Amino acid sequence: MAIGFMYLYSVRKTVAILFTAIYLFGATEASQLLKLPVLVQHYYEHKAGNASVTLFAFLQMHYLGNDNDDTDNLRDQALPFKTMDDCCVIAFNSLPPQKLQIIHIDFNEVQQEFTLLNDPSRFFISPEDIFQPPRIC
Repeated sequence: MAIGFMYLYSVRKTVAILFTAIYLFGATEASQLLKLPVLVQHYYEHKAGNASVTLFAFLQMHYLGNDNDDTDNLRDQALPFKTMDDCCVIAFNSLPPQKLQIIHIDFNEVQQEFTLLNDPSRFFISPEDIFQPPRIC
């Protein structure tokens, strides 16, 4: 019994992590993290061209400052968090505006007659009738 419970707990935890990851990568910009290998590979390309480039200088060049090497602009745009993927845009179709026409309808007043009784106490129950002190019979 305990083995089955622990198995279900681990499966439930794995499924929860999987669904959370699917949501985060599909509905947020977390999918940019999948481009991290491109960042590392591009850093090594710069490092091969100029051995004095540090990681901090590389990040500053590509994210904070001007990139002096404009020949690899397409490669720079493939880096994470350089462009938006428009993953969160919701597209919907809308109908063209319709001409709105308001029609005024006259309602005839329906008159109803009510019969009033002359004895108002017939349907009236006062609290004194319900709450009375006990009586000795």
